[in-house]
Amino acid sequence: MKKIVLMIVPALICGMVLTSCSTDNLKNVHEIEGTYVGSYTTTNVTRGLSWKFVATIEFKEGKYIYRGLSEGLLSDIYAVSGNYSISNNKITFDITSYDGPAVDFVVVEGFAVFLLDGEYKYNYGGKKLIFSKAFEQIQGNEKYRCEFEFDKQ
Repeated sequence: MKKIVLMIVPALICGMVLTSCSTDNLKNVHEIEGTYVGSYTTTNVTRGLSWKFVATIEFKEGKYIYRGLSEGLLSDIYAVSGNYSISNNKITFDITSYDGPAVDFVVVEGFAVFLLDGEYKYNYGGKKLIFSKAFEQIQGNEKYRCEFEFDKQ
């Protein structure tokens, strides 16, 4: 009986330590719920070009709806919706529905429109939400950085 107690106590202590460790500044998914308005900036790092779009995003119960309005050549209003999760200072978007041009990624003379999908670094300060990621169009080719900056309404 003493051996069992001596095995259980360390196991309980380890379990408590592991569950109390924060792996991220883990945010509650519901903490960011609401509607945000702001901008989406794409930078072609390779060519030193950047452009900005107007965007809105709504978070509710682990789901999101993102609407973007580009200007000029790519002047389409599009909406993307799906699920999101937060972990390790990253927010991950999983598209389940898309209403807009029939492409996920458009490149026109070095400019790109990138749909809100995948994993992004993020920072949330109560009213301001910023998330971003860097990627390559094609392995070893043009490099891009996408940054979304929103204010809670």
